[in-house]
Amino acid sequence: MRKIFAVALSAIFLAAAPAGAETVLKLGHVSSADNVYHKGAVRFAEQVKELTGGSVTVDTLCCAQLGNDVSQAKTVQLGAQDLAIVSSNNLAQFDKRIDIFSLPALFQDIPSAQKAVFGKVGDEIFENFRKATGLRVVYTTAWGSRSLINNRNSIKEISDLDGMLIRSPGSPVMNATYKSFGANPTPVAFAELFTALQQKTVDGADMSPCDVLSLKYYEVQKHLTTSNLFTGFGMVVMNDRKFNSLTDKEQGAIMDAGRDAGAYSWGLTAKCDEDGLAKAKEVGMEVIELSAEARAKFFDKARGVWPEFEERVGGRDLIDRLTKSSM
Repeated sequence: MRKIFAVALSAIFLAAAPAGAETVLKLGHVSSADNVYHKGAVRFAEQVKELTGGSVTVDTLCCAQLGNDVSQAKTVQLGAQDLAIVSSNNLAQFDKRIDIFSLPALFQDIPSAQKAVFGKVGDEIFENFRKATGLRVVYTTAWGSRSLINNRNSIKEISDLDGMLIRSPGSPVMNATYKSFGANPTPVAFAELFTALQQKTVDGADMSPCDVLSLKYYEVQKHLTTSNLFTGFGMVVMNDRKFNSLTDKEQGAIMDAGRDAGAYSWGLTAKCDEDGLAKAKEVGMEVIELSAEARAKFFDKARGVWPEFEERVGGRDLIDRLTKSSM
């Protein structure tokens, strides 16, 4: 009788269980809850839930709750975390070829960068990255078009950078670029940058107008020059084994949601850059928007560092194809 009762009880529990168990994916990143990264992640989560009918949901965790960029990427690679948003330059230690996106003067602006990253050459680079690392790129989200801010002097031509202490995140590519301009790249952690600029430990930094707005760098800097020298972005990477464990329908939903969230995120960044430039002008910063001729001089000089890194990132042919795909 006890066996019969146990079998009957098991049948009741099975009948009460949902037909398909819900899959909950954890997506982490280091930025704040009001950052473009998080807004894009929330959009992604909403789309995944809708497109899968709730069979897959995404739990978005901001503010480095799961660790820093690199530690989260490692955890995703191991499979203990499902997704993470990681800056492209911080993924180079997993596959150095992804550092192609760290090269200066690749793209003229956000629309051209988006065209390349969302195109066939971008897909090729991301597929090679997946094969090498087990990390699938679900979508990307832009940092913004870059500008040079400083508290020393106007920057209208390359010689204006001579001897300037420019904050560097430690990127070899960025260091080589600013050295070629005659500047002195100086390592400063991002968390310490506002204070370093305020105390004039460094003269200036390379960042997006969106950062100038959201982090209030306009309070401690006088000059801003739009350069677009670097157009980096965050890569939303997913453990490929986890992705392949989902049904075909769920996999399709993940990628469709990624395309939607990616386009949404890049749009938010472009708008934030516009707002950042407007705010800089409003508070009295000198804003210099380089002409096409002036920018071309910066780009030509910056591209002089490509040969130093081209073998590392997959060869000159790949670089040329990537830049051409943005046009």
